[in-house]
Amino acid sequence: MKGMYKTQYEGKEILCLDISGSTSKDKEKIEEHVNLAKEAVKQYPPKSALMITNVTNTGFDSAVSSMIKEYAQHNTPYVKASALVGISGLQKVILTAVKKITGRDYYLADAMEEALEWLVKQ
Repeated sequence: MKGMYKTQYEGKEILCLDISGSTSKDKEKIEEHVNLAKEAVKQYPPKSALMITNVTNTGFDSAVSSMIKEYAQHNTPYVKASALVGISGLQKVILTAVKKITGRDYYLADAMEEALEWLVKQ
């Protein structure tokens, strides 16, 4: 888990939330990073932020799922495009709920590089 950070890719700023490899035992750390990302995205004008969320090999329980749903809903007014890395299994079910709540679509990538390439074209 790298946490929340910003990166530059092909001249564009991308906000990243990387909670990869986390488990439900890391709930407090995940919440800390999610809160940092929520504060960071509020600095962007409406519909301008490019975002990646990396959940590769992350274990979700109901508390983490709720946290991620609320995070996505909070970010919606600020996000131009969003990519998710490492979505699999139960996470796909959670993503369906997130899409309904936010009304947003997400690009699903297998790796960070793929997500970055897609985002800079948006």
